[in-house]
Amino acid sequence: MKPQTILRNIIWHYQKAQLGEIGKNANVNLLADVRGRKKSIFIGEGSTICKYATLEVDTVDVGESKIVIGNNTLISSFVIIRTHGGTIKIGNSCFVNSFTVLHGHGDLTIGNSCLIGPQVTMVPANNGFKDRNTPIKLQTPTRQGITIEDDVWIGAGVTILDGCTIGKGCVIGAGAVVTRSLDPYSIVAGSAAKKIEIRE
Repeated sequence: MKPQTILRNIIWHYQKAQLGEIGKNANVNLLADVRGRKKSIFIGEGSTICKYATLEVDTVDVGESKIVIGNNTLISSFVIIRTHGGTIKIGNSCFVNSFTVLHGHGDLTIGNSCLIGPQVTMVPANNGFKDRNTPIKLQTPTRQGITIEDDVWIGAGVTILDGCTIGKGCVIGAGAVVTRSLDPYSIVAGSAAKKIEIRE
């Protein structure tokens, strides 16, 4: 057996021991920042976590908080995936581009075959601010969650806010700020995002 193959097997077994599950032919680069409750991180077959990506499940919350990544999904370098007490699920055959930040406060679910451009931010939470006599950071946040259905293309620099469901087949133009749910196959752009047309 070649030394490279032996080394790869050693690394794979080490990662398998550290994580909740790592599927066959999956690869977590040794320079990826995997932290927190590692046993609550599950990575499917053939998926890749590139160097300098961050996967973090909080150690403070002992509930169901976890990260689940499906099969044949690529998480690029400098992506940050952080649960903040919620659960983040990414489906099969997805691509998450560099410098994207995915939070999990109120749960984030991304379907299969989704393309997520660079510098996308998804925040399934929103701070309260109605009481002027209480500091904003102490006010009760909303945690409605975000759902991205299958076959969605999200352009560079998009922000998706709490409570949004992005329907199957949607296309979101670069730089859009999505503040409300989108019907399946919608094409949207702008800040706040407005529907341009429906895919035929």
